Amino acid sequence: MTPPHFALRLAALLVLTGRAALEVHAASHEPFQASLELPGSKPWVRSWDFDARPSLNATHNLVFDSASSLLQQWPNTRYRNGHTIVPGTIPVGTLLHHGTSYRIIPSTPEWTALDPEFSYLFCHTPAPGAGCWHLTLIARRDLKVLYFDGGSAVKTWGTMDAQDLIVDGEVDDEKVWDEARRLGKLCEWGKKYDLDGFARLQSSMHFLV
Repeated sequence: MTPPHFALRLAALLVLTGRAALEVHAASHEPFQASLELPGSKPWVRSWDFDARPSLNATHNLVFDSASSLLQQWPNTRYRNGHTIVPGTIPVGTLLHHGTSYRIIPSTPEWTALDPEFSYLFCHTPAPGAGCWHLTLIARRDLKVLYFDGGSAVKTWGTMDAQDLIVDGEVDDEKVWDEARRLGKLCEWGKKYDLDGFARLQSSMHFLV
C-alpha cells in the first residue's frame, strides 16, 4: 500500500554496482521461433513464442518487479537489500512526526515519519518520569526527496549499501549503525541537487530532512 500524502514521480531508475545491486548479465538469448502470425503485424510481434521460456540469466523481470513494488511495504520488506534510487516529492501540507526525549525543535538533520504511531516508538527518555516530546511538523512547500527502495532504514548488512556507495564510494559493514555520519554526508551530497531530504523504509516510511 502506498503511504498517504507522498507523491512519487518516477523520473529514473538508477542501478548501482555493489552487493545491493542487480547483476545484469550479458546473456545470449536464444531467438524465439515464430508462432504468431497476424496480418500487418510488425516483425518483432511475429517472432513471439509464448511457449518459450526466458533465459536463465534474464533480469528484465527483476527490473519490472522493482518498479512495480516501489513504496510498497511487503515487497521491500521481503527483498530488503534495495538497489533503486528514485526522485520524489513530499507535497505541501504533509504532516511529518518526530518523537524525541529532548524538548527542543531539531536544528540539524533528523528523521520524521508519516505515521505518528511509528514516531512514538522513539519517544523514550533517559530519565524516569521525564516523559517525552512528540513533534508534528507540516511541509510549507513541496519537498524534494530521494527515495531508496528496499528496507533502506533497517540496520543490517546490505540494506544501506546504496547510501554508503553514494557517500563513501564503498561498503563498510562496520558503519551500519553510524546513522549520524550517514545522514550528515547524505545531506551534504544532496545540496548540489537541491534535495530537502531522503525517503527510506523501516517498519514504516520515514524521511531524513
